[in-house]
Amino acid sequence: MKKTDKIAVLGFGVEGRAMCEYLLKHGYRDVIVCDQNANVDGVPSEISARLGPKYLTNLGDFDIVFRSPGISFFRPEIQELLGSQTVVSSMTKYFFEHCPVPIVGVTGTKGKGTTASLITEILRQNGRKVFLGGNIGVPAVSFLDDLSEDGLVVLELSSFQLVDLEVSPHVAVVLNVTSEHLDYHSSIMEYHESKYPIMKFQGVNDVSVLNRDYPYAEEFAKLGEGKKLFVSSRNSATNDTWIDGARGVDAGLHWNDESDPDPRERGSREFMKVREFGLLGRHNWENILSATTVARYFGVDHFIIESVLRQFTGLPHRLEKIDVGGCGNINFYNDSFSTTPEACIAACSAFEDMGKPFFLIAGGSEKGSSFTVLGWKLSQMKFLQKVFLMGPSGVRIGEAISDGFRMCTEDGTICREKVPSEMVENLSEAMHRAVDEAKKLDEDAVILMSPAAASFNEFKNYKERGGKFRELAKKTTSRS
Repeated sequence: MKKTDKIAVLGFGVEGRAMCEYLLKHGYRDVIVCDQNANVDGVPSEISARLGPKYLTNLGDFDIVFRSPGISFFRPEIQELLGSQTVVSSMTKYFFEHCPVPIVGVTGTKGKGTTASLITEILRQNGRKVFLGGNIGVPAVSFLDDLSEDGLVVLELSSFQLVDLEVSPHVAVVLNVTSEHLDYHSSIMEYHESKYPIMKFQGVNDVSVLNRDYPYAEEFAKLGEGKKLFVSSRNSATNDTWIDGARGVDAGLHWNDESDPDPRERGSREFMKVREFGLLGRHNWENILSATTVARYFGVDHFIIESVLRQFTGLPHRLEKIDVGGCGNINFYNDSFSTTPEACIAACSAFEDMGKPFFLIAGGSEKGSSFTVLGWKLSQMKFLQKVFLMGPSGVRIGEAISDGFRMCTEDGTICREKVPSEMVENLSEAMHRAVDEAKKLDEDAVILMSPAAASFNEFKNYKERGGKFRELAKKTTSRS
């Protein structure tokens, strides 16, 4: 890339802004921002802008086009550039091509941020200089100049970032690949293939971690030349790291190690119990398994791994325990990141497995999700005390709970009496009513906000909703 090149940065979001700053810092002056938003602000004075509906016209006039993740690689305006004199790149692609240190890449439909953060924390506790970035919110190019030979990079990578890579990370972690983002990809197969580059270009000295519990594992295991390590949360001793999921909270984290110089340490061994994990829920077992496998690959002592697994409680708004300084018998958990029925089921199952009485706050704006399975699952949870529902989707969740009870009784599934539910006006009312009900119990209880829906009816995003939940939890404490 020459300083005289004519460069277009498509999209002026987080990555687009970081790319522009990097280019200016390194002396590139013929740069233009192209963004659909005609009212975008913050464009540096040294950079021109093409804004509005025609922002993707005449891209062939540029020497290099940097695509932001929100602009599909499969758009006709991008595809017609391939094979031309215009180079199509992205911030992620540029970073991979210029990064001087090993990269640990983490992808999957769910759990990417938690796993990438957990890997980073373990490696930092082991004394490594680790930079965390990517889809988690820190553009990788923003710390490219700060990397030194003793460093290491951990990146959370979405399909949007991976799709056009031609270099794979030294360590690739693929958590789960189900069906998502079909508004962006034309098919499930295209979605899968967009993630292939995380392993496709690996050499014999690279390694990848795959979850054998998912059908994708066999498909991805054929990619690249790197060593394949497997994990499972379903009691499969043929894997490198696994959990005997059938034993519930009595299960242990195991690994196989045939390389230890001490013969007594070779083979399978139980490392710690899942009840000791700081992260709650079976869905987090998958994240812990992958992070542990990566840590062991880098030679981290098991005492350090164990210490971090005990202390790491997750990211904000993901089953986040709210520290309210003591509120009698009540604990508050903010799972505002839960915007799907599946995420809500996972959160509720965490407390059901623990035998903790809990109250659920759910609902929000309407995006057409099916709540049938959610209603059926909730009807089987004997520790669920009551559900407080809000927003347009709350109405349908309530109907699904009623239908779920009927489904259980008709098909013979073991279920409790019908789960009590109540519609409320907003989150504030839900909290007040849940706290009043929880105080009536003679034992510790949990108030869980896991909406299973987006937040746009009352809040602008899940972060604002989670912040309001924190605020209300602390106000409740001050009144107690």
